[in-house]
Amino acid sequence: EEVHRILSSSKDWAIIEEGLERCNIKFTPELVLEILRKSSLHGKNALNFFSWVGKQAGYQHTSETYNMAIKISGCGKDFMNMRRLFYEMKRRGCLVSDAWAIMIMQYGRTGLTEIALRTFTEMKTDGFNPTASTYKYLIISLCGRKGRKVDEAIKIFQEMIRSGYTPDKELLETYLGCLCEVGKLLEARNCAESLSKIGFSAPLSYSLYIRALCRAERLEEALEILDDVRTQQSSLDQHVYGSLVHALLRKGLFEQALAKVDSMKQANIHPTVHVYTSLIVHFFKERQTRSALGIFVKMEKEGCQPTTITYSAMIHGYMNMGKVADAWNVFHHMKINGPEPDFKTYSMFINCLCKASKSEEAMQLLSEMRNSGIVPSTVNFRTVFHGLNREGKQCLAQTVLQQKSALKSERKCSTLI
Repeated sequence: EEVHRILSSSKDWAIIEEGLERCNIKFTPELVLEILRKSSLHGKNALNFFSWVGKQAGYQHTSETYNMAIKISGCGKDFMNMRRLFYEMKRRGCLVSDAWAIMIMQYGRTGLTEIALRTFTEMKTDGFNPTASTYKYLIISLCGRKGRKVDEAIKIFQEMIRSGYTPDKELLETYLGCLCEVGKLLEARNCAESLSKIGFSAPLSYSLYIRALCRAERLEEALEILDDVRTQQSSLDQHVYGSLVHALLRKGLFEQALAKVDSMKQANIHPTVHVYTSLIVHFFKERQTRSALGIFVKMEKEGCQPTTITYSAMIHGYMNMGKVADAWNVFHHMKINGPEPDFKTYSMFINCLCKASKSEEAMQLLSEMRNSGIVPSTVNFRTVFHGLNREGKQCLAQTVLQQKSALKSERKCSTLI
């Protein structure tokens, strides 16, 4: 705690170094790892500390401390230092197997997929076999919108399967979603069909595929696949109904969405909270408040508990219709009966109130957030500040700036205690 406080107390390394020299602490690799982990947000100071502690008598870095420093460098996009640390740990005889994976992940995370692929090849040339997590993060990077390389993702995915690794749900959702987005539907279907060979049930494999099609707005293909696997429909629909209803509503096919909900009930499958929430959002968009409330009452009656997302959708719907009092009623209902509004609910409500020239009420929400233990973001403060200025309430706008400064000071003090 003392070292973390010193590292976060100043941007001037000379002052920090003086503080470190004064503190009487025996550094061990375990302690250094914990300090680096806690101070990772103060990237430059954390890395300066890593360098400083490495020169202290009786102390020697381990693979774990190097890995953490490499990760911090990558997160700060200091790739030159990341590489330098890697070669340094290699020279000192530290195990570098995890470091390869960290570097690949850091390159991929920022869209530098070409360098990530070169590093992957370099790792294998150096005699290290990729782990399941190395494959996973490389494929997810290749499927990302920034630096996307779909053909390479397909090759690496197939290599991963041949190496005996089983992809997890997160990887499959990303991979199938990417294939569907770029129109490689044959590859996506082949992948879904091959999953049964590595332990996935047919319903789960196809449900992942259908949901990926829905997210990529390829509704016709999703419904076609659903018809093709009709024999397994009851178990399959448990996973995919929500995605299909949501996709149908997005396309404006309301009658088909309702028909899908009805067929769901006939198959004795209860609609999920996501299905009900999608219907509520649709009715509010169509300005059919009574129908939206009817769905809300129905879901409660059927024992399906509304979530924060459901209530947020209602607040947003009321605000779009200019029904500010009704939006506040929903918000107060959440405060009294739960679920408690979260950061996203507060942020959405603040934006809506400021757009509706109700910035003074949004200012009230900033206080409520803090009372509930939720820290307002810079964007929250900025939204209310600009809203009040637009409404000619400059004095109140200045108060918001003061509140923001006070919060910043409080948080700084708490890190020093």
